[in-house]
Amino acid sequence: MSDLINVILVDDEPEACENLQNILIQFVNEQINVLGYAHSTAEAEEKIMSLSPDAIFLDIEMPNENAFQFLERLPAVNFEIIFVTAYDEYAIRAFKLNAVDYILKPINIDDLKKAIEKLKERVTYRKVINANAHGYNELAQQINLRRKQSQIILRDNNTWEALPFSNIVYIKAMGSYSKIFYQLNGEEKNILMSRSISEYEDLLPKDMFFRIHRSYLVNCDHVQKLTKEEIPSIVLTDKAILPIGRRRFSELVLFLKNYTKRNG
Repeated sequence: MSDLINVILVDDEPEACENLQNILIQFVNEQINVLGYAHSTAEAEEKIMSLSPDAIFLDIEMPNENAFQFLERLPAVNFEIIFVTAYDEYAIRAFKLNAVDYILKPINIDDLKKAIEKLKERVTYRKVINANAHGYNELAQQINLRRKQSQIILRDNNTWEALPFSNIVYIKAMGSYSKIFYQLNGEEKNILMSRSISEYEDLLPKDMFFRIHRSYLVNCDHVQKLTKEEIPSIVLTDKAILPIGRRRFSELVLFLKNYTKRNG
């Protein structure tokens, strides 16, 4: 059937592959068709070449080379990837910033269902971009070397941008979504993302971004001036004028003073 999503399960533990397949069959989605297992990256490469899957579930810690090393050396990554990993707070933060999908061991059925729903959308729009080959070396360095993170991947169905934090001007809450306003190549742009503003407040550097209002998170690099009139407000470099929560005004003033000192 044409609506089947063909996947390969890659894990050095055979029981882990069997367990994941059983969960997929029993609890998740009848559209997922498991083409086979691979218990090493060499075996995974062979199966990918011969079976052309729509997606792979890839355990990060594999013998001889990890998932990122494996992906970096492939000539093309023309399939979707869901990483499978044991919990690591730093790794999860890097995954979120890089718009990478993942599930944690032991596998939670609800989390797996959500990942599959996203996978279905991405497979549908796969022809739009071939960008999943982007940035795995960067991601590996962030996780393995605990390198300071300096960019975020913004991705919707038609757009993929690797954006330095400094290019973000502000973020606006849109219910459980957020609209990110940013500058790129001299242009003002925005993109709607399926993450709440609270998640971005947690992910982005707290010494750069300040939550001025329940609906707005701003990059202090882009602050031009504050006004304390009847409604306190802030003016940003893209000419946006945003309200400041009254209880946050004095805290913002202090933050900006310290920010200016830190950044010369």
